[in-house]
Amino acid sequence: MKHSPIFSLVLLTALSPFAIGEQYYPNIPGEVLMEDDRVIVQRFVLEPGQWEGMHSHPEYQLVIVLKRSDEVTYRLGDKDTIFKSTEAEILENPYSVFWRPGPVNLSDRHNSGNTGSKTLEWIAITFKRDSIATEPVKSLVPETR
Repeated sequence: MKHSPIFSLVLLTALSPFAIGEQYYPNIPGEVLMEDDRVIVQRFVLEPGQWEGMHSHPEYQLVIVLKRSDEVTYRLGDKDTIFKSTEAEILENPYSVFWRPGPVNLSDRHNSGNTGSKTLEWIAITFKRDSIATEPVKSLVPETR
């Protein structure tokens, strides 16, 4: 079956987060800090009252939260989960690191919003599918034996 060039472009665009690893949010720009053949590292900022927009997530992604908001709403389909933090909790533990579950598809109707009063800032490290090591990587540390 032969597909039109427009169909191919739409398919490539829809699959691009999974194919090349870049995270995309419709409502907020990401700043690419580094990219190579294994990972893409991006920085995002979500101001109070701002929502990311409906989006997908690739399968392999590590998130480092640099600045926490006091409230974030995570929406998946028709279900909202609200994460709240007190000022004391934010001061005691201002950072967090977690593996983001994935993949999340556009059909999952996922969106997150900063429903708090503090700016949320994070780094997303997305591992490209081809970079997931299946063979040992040559060590950068010289052997001592």
